[in-house]
Amino acid sequence: MQLLLYVYATLVAVVVLTLPELSGRLMRLGHSPDLLGFNLLTLCDFVVFFAFCFSILLVATLTNFIKFHLKLVLENYTTIENLEREEGAKSKFDIGRRRNWEQVFGSNAWWWWLPLHTQASRPIGDGVRWRVHYTRVIDEDEEAGAEG
Repeated sequence: MQLLLYVYATLVAVVVLTLPELSGRLMRLGHSPDLLGFNLLTLCDFVVFFAFCFSILLVATLTNFIKFHLKLVLENYTTIENLEREEGAKSKFDIGRRRNWEQVFGSNAWWWWLPLHTQASRPIGDGVRWRVHYTRVIDEDEEAGAEG
């Protein structure tokens, strides 16, 4: 999640900071013809234009990718669990949006932006056992007992 958010922020910065440079180059292109009346583009113009277009494409692509993964974190699903879940079902590991988020990023909100784990920013849990929503576990146990 942090990697996605950092890449997304970087791409948005590239788009925003490249826009004035790109518009300036386009303005100069329109006002400075060469001897034959043609406007010449330099290699640098192509690089700026390519970087801008590529960044726009990646921002558009990553927007949906980030939205999907934010939804997974807030509902406490893995990608595989999400693919296997039934329509409308809630995860037994869903313990509320805030606590789901804290399981991934740690309990101290001041450390969520930091791209490394300190004792204070370590995710909650040991990576093997996780807190569950007790009413969903009881419901699953009752369903399993009724089927068996």
